[in-house]
Order: sequence, then C-alpha cells, then structure tokens
Amino acid sequence: MEKDFLISCQKEYSARKYFITGISLQSKDVGMHISYDTVHSAFIYTLSGEALVQFNDESFTADENTIVHGASNQKIDFSVVSDVPFVHLNIYYDPENPWHGCSDIMNTAYEISEFNKENTSELLSKLKKCANSVSFDDQIRSRMIAGQLILSSFCYSMPDKEIMQIENAIELMESSYQKSLRLEDLALAADMNKAHFSYTFNKIYNIRPIDYLIRLRLRKAAKMLLDGMSVTEASINVGYQDPLYFSRLYKKYFGIPPSKTWRK
Repeated sequence: MEKDFLISCQKEYSARKYFITGISLQSKDVGMHISYDTVHSAFIYTLSGEALVQFNDESFTADENTIVHGASNQKIDFSVVSDVPFVHLNIYYDPENPWHGCSDIMNTAYEISEFNKENTSELLSKLKKCANSVSFDDQIRSRMIAGQLILSSFCYSMPDKEIMQIENAIELMESSYQKSLRLEDLALAADMNKAHFSYTFNKIYNIRPIDYLIRLRLRKAAKMLLDGMSVTEASINVGYQDPLYFSRLYKKYFGIPPSKTWRK
C-alpha cells in the first residue's frame, strides 16, 4: 500500500509546483507538549528522540524511521514521549493552487516509513549546517538541498546529481576558504571538468564559483573584524596575504573599508 502511495507522491511532487517558505531546526524538551495552528504544509524529519504528532484527528509517531507530513490550516499537537529531547528539522512549503491534478497529497497529513535512509541521512546532514543561517547564499543552498530531500523521501535514488556535486564544491569552500583554492580544485571536488562546473554552478546560484568564494571569504572576514581582529589578521585568515587588495575587495562588497567595521 505504501509503495503505491509513494508512486502517487512522486507523480504529484514532480508535476506540481511548490515554494519552500522556510527551514527550521528545532528541539523540544522531554515531556514537552505544544499545540498551534499550522500556516504551511511541512515535512518533519526526526534527528533524535520521539514524539506523538497529531494533525486535527490524525495521529503519527515521529522518529528517525518515520517522516511525518502535515498540511496548512490544521491544529497540530506535539507530545515528546522519549527520554531524550525531540530534535527535528522542518521544511515548510506552499503548494501550487489552484491544482487540477488527480491527487492533492500536498494538502493532507501522512507519514512515510519506506524511504531511502542513506540518501535522506546524507541530505539532512548537509541541510543542518545551513538550516538556520540568515545569509543569502546559505538560504539558497538550504532550499536547493531541501528540494532534493523532499524528493528523496519518496525513494528517488538521487533526484539531481549535479546539485549534490556542486554542494561538494561549496563544502570545500566552507571548510578551506582560507586556502589558495583554484577553479580546478573546486571542479575536482564536484567531479566535473572546469567548463561544465562553472556553467552548472552559475546556472544554479547565478554567480561564478570564484565570485562565490570571494563573497564567502568577505563574510567570514566581517565576522572576524566584528570580533576584534585587526584588518591584517582578518585578511590573512581568509586567504588574502595582501591586506591592501583585501581592503579593496571588502570596500567594493560592503561599501566601507574594513577599518571602519564596528567592533565589539
């Protein structure tokens, strides 16, 4: 029965448009009970713990082996039943309306237990890293990964391989932005040739990969400066050995020189 339902989900989520409105990493304490009215449809992915989740008169058990989905304009009740906090990641979205398909799964409450746990775990791990970030780049990343996670929930083997390949390059930038990264290094991390990598990256993020790296470095530098680091120290720590060149880039991006950045 669930296999037939998953096929129906695959068809609707492939054919029907939806807009991801938010991603939230949440934790609820042991014994906690909370109720509220839903505004969006949402997927609930459990990271640890267990909770009873009720949408109107339908009840589900949310745990690491079950994905719970709820619809908008319903009353939701959470009751944590595990002896550890219930930690979960929610993906909120609004379905296309009006919709003239033969099903309306996006506006119903349901659960999925037969999903690709390996792919889902990998995508959840990536999404956790940028879920609650307010930076523009991380919000774009999180929505890209969230879209892949939703499709993976319906047993797609890997909905879009290129998006995940690009994500590998972004993870390299995040972990090694202070190093002398070349386009060749990023393309290698994505397992693509340079031309195809640059084209695909720009198609997804509407920015060249090297410009993305510069923007990432400057955001990291701004935080260092706000924490009291000197301009020279911040410059070196984000990969620029020439503080004057760093200062020009910084002013071009933020509109002020790094020496004018307010410090704590």
